[in-house]
Amino acid sequence: MTNLTIIIPTKNEEESLKILLNEIKEYDNVIGEIIIVDANSTDNTLVVAKNENCRTILQNENGGYGDAIVRGVYASNYKYSIILDGDGSKNPVYINKLLETIISKDLDFVFAERYGGNANSLDDTFLTHIGNRIFTIMGKIFFKIKMNDILHTFFICKNTSFKKIDLNIIDFGFCVELPIKVERQKFLYSSIPTVERKRIAGEVKVRSFIDGYKILISMIKLFTKF
Repeated sequence: MTNLTIIIPTKNEEESLKILLNEIKEYDNVIGEIIIVDANSTDNTLVVAKNENCRTILQNENGGYGDAIVRGVYASNYKYSIILDGDGSKNPVYINKLLETIISKDLDFVFAERYGGNANSLDDTFLTHIGNRIFTIMGKIFFKIKMNDILHTFFICKNTSFKKIDLNIIDFGFCVELPIKVERQKFLYSSIPTVERKRIAGEVKVRSFIDGYKILISMIKLFTKF
C-alpha cells in the first residue's frame, strides 16, 4: 500500500543523494512519492532528483532546516511522511519499522532515537554527542518529553496531526520545537531505537556551537511561553 511520502531536505548533496535514492527503491511498495526540498544547491543535486522522478521544492534564501521539513509535509499527497537527510545518515532500513509502528499503534508520531538500548550514532562527534545528551535531559526535565533523543529529526508523522501544530522555528531550533509541541498538545507518540550511520558524503551542515546556541534559545523561549 503506497501511503507514504519520503521528504529529504538537501543542500549540495549530489553524491550522497544518488546513493540514498537508489537504496530507497527497495521500499517502493509503501512509498507513494519522494519530495526533495532543496536549499539552493549549486551542484547537481536537483539533476539527480529529476533523474529519479522526485518532486522538488525550492526554498527561498531565508529558508532553514525546519522550514524544509514543514514545506515537505505540507506538500505531501499521502497520509504519512518520513524525514530523511540528503547526506544519508538517516538509514532508510528503518522505513518499514517506523511505518509499522505508527500504523499498528495508531499513533500521531514515531521518533527514531540514537541513544538508549540498542541505539547508537556513528556520525556523532564528541561535542555533538554531549550537546545532544544535555538537550535531551533538559527536554525530559523541563518539558516532560518521553524520549531518549529529542534532536534527531528522523521521524514519521500523520500529516494531519503535523499540520495541527503551529511550528514557527525555521532553523535547527525546529529539532526541539517539534517534540516539545507534540508533548504539550498531547499527541500520541513513541520512539524506536536506531543506529545513525556516518554520512555518505557532503559537508557537515550542523555548526556545533552556533546551532547549539540557537537550540538553547529556542528551548528557553518555548519554556517561557508555556
